[in-house]
Amino acid sequence: MHDLKNILLAWVSSASAVFTAIEGRNLFTILSAIVLPTLFFMLGKAVDVGVQFYFRWRSEQQKK
Repeated sequence: MHDLKNILLAWVSSASAVFTAIEGRNLFTILSAIVLPTLFFMLGKAVDVGVQFYFRWRSEQQKK
């Protein structure tokens, strides 16, 4: 549920950029307004998962 909420927040926060891009009728701007929030979400999620793996690995190393 948190992932869905986070992606929706990323898209909603970029709504003004999307509307501006649609009004400007520039395909590159429209794609940027839609793709960049998704890309930043995926990058942030990848970092989050990587940090979780690291902390789990570190915890297992300390138990040995």
